[in-house]
Amino acid sequence: MSFAQHIIYIIASILFFGIWILPKPIQQLLAIIVYFIVANIIRYRRKVIVNNLKNSFPGKNEKEIRQITRKYYLHLTYMIIEVINLRYSSRKRIAKSTNVETPEILQDMLKKKRNVLLVLGHYGNWEFGSSRVHDFGYRGAAIYKKLTSEAFELFYQKMRINMGVEPVEMRHTLRKLVAMRNSGEPFALLSVADQTPTRSQIHYWLNFLNQDTGVFMGPEQLAKKFDMPVLYTEIDRLGFCKFNIKLKIITENPTKEPDYAIINTFYKLLEESINKKPEIWMWSHRRWKHKRPADYSDPTKNNKH
Repeated sequence: MSFAQHIIYIIASILFFGIWILPKPIQQLLAIIVYFIVANIIRYRRKVIVNNLKNSFPGKNEKEIRQITRKYYLHLTYMIIEVINLRYSSRKRIAKSTNVETPEILQDMLKKKRNVLLVLGHYGNWEFGSSRVHDFGYRGAAIYKKLTSEAFELFYQKMRINMGVEPVEMRHTLRKLVAMRNSGEPFALLSVADQTPTRSQIHYWLNFLNQDTGVFMGPEQLAKKFDMPVLYTEIDRLGFCKFNIKLKIITENPTKEPDYAIINTFYKLLEESINKKPEIWMWSHRRWKHKRPADYSDPTKNNKH
């Protein structure tokens, strides 16, 4: 880490720790103040947010779009403070803020000695998706993209380790999975599966939120290669630092699923979640910056599996 990044890390750590020791009501008030600045003064990526919402919900009027936009900004600022809490809070304290609605699914998978793949979207606060895995007897690991800032890369690594989850850089995923499988210890791998691929990484397109969407096939490929049951993981916001985690089985036998079935089901379930509470999905992300090529041929039409 460079000297400048080291200084940034120290200053940020002191600031974040100072925020963490504040009572929760004061933290929430701070988030509301930041919300006012981000939404009304900075207007962070407002054109991107509004454009994404209009394209995703063509049936909603201007007033409805404005309401979702305001709620999204509040959700975004809540997330900033919540991540700080994940970095410094004990696992016991974090567990009190999250309810697992369907614990029997993980309990059953553990009894069957199955490693599992938990697929999430940028919905609710996805970082909380890994906060309870350790409680069910699983060794947790989360795939992530390395950040450009060394200071914040270190912060996020320490945050995940604090939750009992090993951060796995995307390019090292296969090697890490082989090592975890060979260890014999049951593991749960978490993957935020609605990332935006680069154009060269897009080999499959589907319809998601009324738009052509290029998707990563990585989660499905990993599930099949390592024979991991795939669980859709919905992180629903109940309030500030309060979440409900709901698991749903996409498949227990990924190797028997037709190609593209797992990824199609994931996006269908994610869309259902977004339609229920649209303001807690990541609308400020340029998710649809790539367009489907005119000569693209849907491989599912020729799928013989």
